[in-house]
Amino acid sequence: MILRYFLKTLALPPMISILVALLAILLWRQRPVLARTLAVVSLASLWLFSSPIVSTTLMRSLEAHYPALSEAQRESTEAEAIVILAGGIDDSAPEFGVPVSLDHTLLRLRYGAFLHRETGLPILVSGGSVFGDDAKTLAATMANELDFSFQIDTRWLEERSRTTRENADFSAALLNEAGIDHILLVTEGFHMPRSVRVFEQTGLTVTAAPTAMTHYFGVPWMGWLPSSLALHQSSLALHEYLGMLAYRWL
Repeated sequence: MILRYFLKTLALPPMISILVALLAILLWRQRPVLARTLAVVSLASLWLFSSPIVSTTLMRSLEAHYPALSEAQRESTEAEAIVILAGGIDDSAPEFGVPVSLDHTLLRLRYGAFLHRETGLPILVSGGSVFGDDAKTLAATMANELDFSFQIDTRWLEERSRTTRENADFSAALLNEAGIDHILLVTEGFHMPRSVRVFEQTGLTVTAAPTAMTHYFGVPWMGWLPSSLALHQSSLALHEYLGMLAYRWL
């Protein structure tokens, strides 16, 4: 798991741009033309990935596959359960004294709680241990969050998964035991295409329920001014595209 995380970090911005810059430095004397080209590529890629217009375009290209559910769709759904996927926890939150959900997980929990109140459907939370620490599963933290912050009970905890594919496989096993084959799947919009794909491969019928769709507000020309948030969003989007490619190969 740690090796996978390390390799992903190398392949995504900003690290990929830094690696290209380092390669340019190493080649500066032996291959000056190539080195200058690599230096330009490094700076240009870092600037583009940090631009809100580019990051928003990348995120929306993923979110466009599954638009937000309408009120009519929520009211008429034939799903039998809500599945909420984990997005990370903070296991060192001194102000709470216990592990708490990070922002991505909180966004998903908030919408899952909303759907539960709209539909009355039971909830499954999915997320395994953090780097092998079985005492700090994401699912357990999510269940605590639903209880404490939203006063909602969690029906199922899937605590074995470490990848989106495992989210699907292990969640499907729990749902099959309960005789459930149609779910509302809750995750962020950019993560939904990969998630729907692997959940459908388990035989479940999936209704996508995306949340936290990307928006860009501001003067158009300001969309080319670099920002740390845009760089983060670009990295998230490219991570999803890499994940989809990896799942197709495997």
